[in-house]
Amino acid sequence: MSILSPLTAVISAVIPVGVGLLEGERLGTPAVSGLLIAVLAIVLVGGGPSAESSRPGRVALVLAIGAGAAIAAQLICLHQAPAGSGLAPLLAGSVVSSSVLLGAVMTLRRRIDTTPPRWALAIGSGALSALANLAFLLAVRSGDLSIVAVITALYPGVTVVLARVVLGERLRPVQVAGLAAAALAVSLLALG
Repeated sequence: MSILSPLTAVISAVIPVGVGLLEGERLGTPAVSGLLIAVLAIVLVGGGPSAESSRPGRVALVLAIGAGAAIAAQLICLHQAPAGSGLAPLLAGSVVSSSVLLGAVMTLRRRIDTTPPRWALAIGSGALSALANLAFLLAVRSGDLSIVAVITALYPGVTVVLARVVLGERLRPVQVAGLAAAALAVSLLALG
């Protein structure tokens, strides 16, 4: 995961940045610096490859790249939605993702763990996902796709902080450096 998670996050940032630049967005020197520092922060927050890390297999790499591309596609589609569309893009995205998930569950039901679901956790996760998508939609409607997507890709930092606060996990020095780099990156990206 120390390789796959940052790979997914970086891909989910780089593709929208490319689209934003192709659409005519212009990044100032602070934003370009912030973008580069953000990529470094993503890798550092993940803890970087350690001596215990195993080399991911080809299937895992393809899935990580696919996940990053799918996140990027969602961000780009939300960005492309007309401002007057209200929350319709989020509703459409929820219907599509729920349908895909339901189809996958039905197809793989014999291979899926039969432990009863934790409904409160599932509902809470869904609500937080919806809130995150709403925040992104509002941010991208008032800012550049390239800036908002890079800030969004710093999500591994939130995971690490939550692991520390909720689970009491210790942060490795490289992760602390990654969080500091993420804060610097966001500051530079805000300057544009």
